[in-house]
Amino acid sequence: MNRSRTGLALPRRSVLAGAAGLATTPLLHRAAQAAERCIVGTWGGDYANLLRENIDHPILMADGVTVVQAISDEAPRVAQLYAKRTLPRGTLDIACLSSFNGYRTAVSGLAATLDPAKVPNLKNVNPELHSGSFMPGEFVPQIYSAQVFAYNPTTVKTPPRTWSELLHPRWKGKIGVQTNAAVWVTMGAALAIGGNPDAFDKAKEYLLKLNANGIRLYPETDDFAPAFKSGEIDVGIIWQARTVMWKNAGFPVKGQYPDEGAILYVSGMVMPKNAPDKEAAYKYMNALLEPSAQQGFAAHMGYLPTVTNAQLTGQVAEDLALPQGAKLVQPDYPVTAKATPDLTDWWLKNIQRKS
Repeated sequence: MNRSRTGLALPRRSVLAGAAGLATTPLLHRAAQAAERCIVGTWGGDYANLLRENIDHPILMADGVTVVQAISDEAPRVAQLYAKRTLPRGTLDIACLSSFNGYRTAVSGLAATLDPAKVPNLKNVNPELHSGSFMPGEFVPQIYSAQVFAYNPTTVKTPPRTWSELLHPRWKGKIGVQTNAAVWVTMGAALAIGGNPDAFDKAKEYLLKLNANGIRLYPETDDFAPAFKSGEIDVGIIWQARTVMWKNAGFPVKGQYPDEGAILYVSGMVMPKNAPDKEAAYKYMNALLEPSAQQGFAAHMGYLPTVTNAQLTGQVAEDLALPQGAKLVQPDYPVTAKATPDLTDWWLKNIQRKS
C-alpha cells in the first residue's frame, strides 16, 4: 500500500459526602466502576447500532462502563468541540469523526494526545494508516475504505479502469457523484490525472470535462442504490464499503479499483482534551480496536479493519480483498484541509450549479 505525503451536560456518577476515606474498599470500588459512564458523540443509524453491538455492550458493559450515545451529524459535533474548548469539563468523552475533522481537531488543540500504555491495541494499527503525528496519536482510525468505480455488473460487462475512461461517450449521463464528497472526488481525479492527490488544478480541468460528459449529482449516498437499480446510472464514484453494503442488501453492484490508485477514506475517534471521564474514554479507544469489533464492522458495513490482527474469513474476506497490486493513497491532510474552502467553492460554482 502506497501513501502520499504530498499528498450534551449529562449527569456523572455521584460522589458520596464523607466517603472519600472508604473509596478504596472493594464494595465501593465496584460501585464506582459500575457507574462509570462514557459519552460518545456519534452518527446515528447503522453506525450507532454497530457501535452498540460490537463495542458498547459486549466490551464496555462487561468492563463496568455504561455508554451513552450523543447522536448528531458530524458538523454540529465538531462545532460542539470548538464551542466548549475553554471549559474545564466538556460534554463528550469520545467524538466520532472522519479523518479530516480528526486532523482539524488535533491541530486545533482540541484532541488529547493518547497515552499508548492506556490504549495497548494501538500497537496493532496498520502502519500504513499512520499519518503525521495526529493519526493514531490523537485520532484513532477505526475503519477505512477505498474510493472505487462502482458499477452494475448486469449492465456493465467491462467496467472503467481509469479516470480517463470516464470521459468516453459510452458513459455520457451515466456517471453518479455524491455532492457532499466533492473534495474526495477532486482528490481522486488529482491523483489520476496529476499523479498525486494535491494536483488540484489538473483535477479541475478534468472535472470540467467529466461534467460536460453529463455526470449526475446525488445529495446523499443512499440515493445511489436506487439510481443503479433503475438504470439511471451505470457507474458511480464512491467507497468500496458502500458497494459491499448494497450487495448484501440485494443490489447488484461491484467496485473497480482505479488503475491510477485509490484515495482512502478513514473514519475514527478522538478524545477531547476536556473529556469528563478520560479513563472511560481510554477504555473505549482500546475497545474500538479489538479484533471482534473490527470484524463486526467489516461484516456489516464493508469497511476494512484498521488493525493487523483482525483476520477476515469467508465471504467477508472475499468481498473486502484488495486487488493484486492495488495502490491505496492517503490524502495529504494539511494540504487538503487548507485547500478545502477553495475546492468546495469551485465545485459549487463550476460543477454543482452547472450539472
